[in-house]
Amino acid sequence: MEFFTVLFVPLFIFPLPGVTAINYHDRIHVPAMFLFGDSLADAGNNDFIPNSTAKANFPPYGETFFHRPTGRFTNGRTAFDFIASILKLPFPPPYLKPRSDFSHGINFASGGSGILDSTGNDMNIIPLSLQIRQFVANYSSSLKQKGAGGVYSAKTHLSQSLYVISSGGNDIALNYLLNTSFQRTTSAQDFVKLLLSKYNEYLLSLYHTGARNFLVLDIPPVGCVPSSRLAGMKAWNGGCLETANKLVMAYNGGLRQLVVHLNKKLEGATILVTNSYDFVMKIIKHGKSYGFIETKSACCGAGPFNTAVNCGLEIPKDKRGEYKAFLCKRPGKYMFWDGTHPTEKVYKMVSRQIWHGNSSFISPFNLKTLILRRH
Repeated sequence: MEFFTVLFVPLFIFPLPGVTAINYHDRIHVPAMFLFGDSLADAGNNDFIPNSTAKANFPPYGETFFHRPTGRFTNGRTAFDFIASILKLPFPPPYLKPRSDFSHGINFASGGSGILDSTGNDMNIIPLSLQIRQFVANYSSSLKQKGAGGVYSAKTHLSQSLYVISSGGNDIALNYLLNTSFQRTTSAQDFVKLLLSKYNEYLLSLYHTGARNFLVLDIPPVGCVPSSRLAGMKAWNGGCLETANKLVMAYNGGLRQLVVHLNKKLEGATILVTNSYDFVMKIIKHGKSYGFIETKSACCGAGPFNTAVNCGLEIPKDKRGEYKAFLCKRPGKYMFWDGTHPTEKVYKMVSRQIWHGNSSFISPFNLKTLILRRH
């Protein structure tokens, strides 16, 4: 498949961390953050893949904070940009962006990707398996070259850094539920097992490379995003697409079990797992309590739920009399920016829960506690 050609292209375009002295205490004990996953984390990798059809490199994406498109699939920062700021780290730049400073982290995430290689493969994106291999290829080489020597070794750099994975939603919404042949050959239960088996492989690969501090994101209720409501208008009368949410809940339950198992098995490692599903569902149901006036339709788009025509795209000629382009004046009052992705305000709320939330959102404890326990 065509996207595999990007694997080794950027291997030597950045200085490997660990080869220069870094003031450890200036980084709040976290020297770097590495991001893997889908469009909830992507900061623009797909912009550097010429034939990718999963991009957010046009207005009005990015308008609220950056005042320009950055490749992020929202109006501003993602949850992980906020986490980086809390950790006093720069936003991890996209892996494929030339001439970037990767000494304090890298963003490998690719919009449209999934846990399975078959997810999004028609969009020319970078699947999670390839993202992991890109990381391992770079840092395995670094460890072999530098070992544990030097002022601040590559090994220490890896073990003290934070590793974030946000993936799985596209496997359900864009792969399994849209692929009837997949459904005929694989039961929903076996599909969930397949996802978790692959996820286990990826976590172990990172661990064996030197990763020790993990933040794993569960899948939010993808059946309730505007595009799912549009897809289920006839069957669900504009409500949440329950077939998707049932699969998500089954996966999330298995993910939490996997994390409990690996936390016992992997010596020296801690894996945090979120419960964004329940948190996001509360916002959807009780939006006004959180300061939102709209939790079903997108801020940007056109047509039913403002998602029949994607955000930023021109309305087709045959639909111009039917649809009117829409961009809300106050994105902070909307839960969803486009048909699939939250607004910056939601990401900020999620980042706060990751940082100091209680056990109803993140377990076995929050990110702040992880850092304090490590040091």
